[in-house]
Amino acid sequence: MNTGDVTKATVKDKGFPWQVVRQAIIIIILCLLAFITLVPILFMIVSSLKSNSQILGSFWSLPSPPQWGNYNEAFSSIWRYIMNTIAYAVAGSLIVIVLSSISGYIFAKKTFPGKEMLFLMMLAMMMIPGVLTLIPSFVLYENLGLTNTPWVIIIASAAGGQIFGTFLCRSSMSGIPNELFEAARMDGATERTVFIRMVLPLSLPILATLFIMHSVGVYNDYIWPLLTIRDSNIQVIAVGLTLFKKQFGVTDMGVQFAAYAISSIPLVLIFSFGMKYYIQGMTQGALKM
Repeated sequence: MNTGDVTKATVKDKGFPWQVVRQAIIIIILCLLAFITLVPILFMIVSSLKSNSQILGSFWSLPSPPQWGNYNEAFSSIWRYIMNTIAYAVAGSLIVIVLSSISGYIFAKKTFPGKEMLFLMMLAMMMIPGVLTLIPSFVLYENLGLTNTPWVIIIASAAGGQIFGTFLCRSSMSGIPNELFEAARMDGATERTVFIRMVLPLSLPILATLFIMHSVGVYNDYIWPLLTIRDSNIQVIAVGLTLFKKQFGVTDMGVQFAAYAISSIPLVLIFSFGMKYYIQGMTQGALKM
């Protein structure tokens, strides 16, 4: 071993402890961030097993004894809201997927006059805050007779997610080679066959991403359902979670925290089963944009 090799080995040995320290600092910071993120969830679960007296009297203590009946009472109060919201989210997301996939394919693979200008106008609509169109949208749906019906949620959510869905689908479908479509057409495939049997299967990750993102948005929406729905039988979960009142207007906080925990289960499930496609879709969209 010559002098240069000895010097390199010495430098490498001296630098190794600092690398371990840097890795340890990164791990500590990540653990701290994860802990800060999980604290509200842990607090929600612990508080869901307490009564009002336990929450107000011993805020940071563990439930003693655990009030498991809070979950039964919460589920019996919010199950209808959860089913309504799931139905609205699935229906609205399916409409968005159908319309966005068609419009995204047209913008990505078809040529017609004014295509780029029309697409830029659609993107410009994404810059308009939703709160600015809240009152005009309410007046429109009120005049159409759709308020206080499930359609006011489904149609509004489908219309609101159409532009962003078109943007995602166009970005993804523009990366599909045109040679695949030309070969299929030479074999006699119709435009509908090309779209259903080629475009949709190849765009499955971005469509799953769009479904998850739109479903979560509909599930968490609060202002629009509060403004447009008055019948509690067709109300959504975000509004239903604010209705836990006991006698004399006292909020049963333990039951309310249990309702929060139960209402989060559908979101956890959709991310658990769709995380693979969600990551693939977001990665494809980032690379192709």
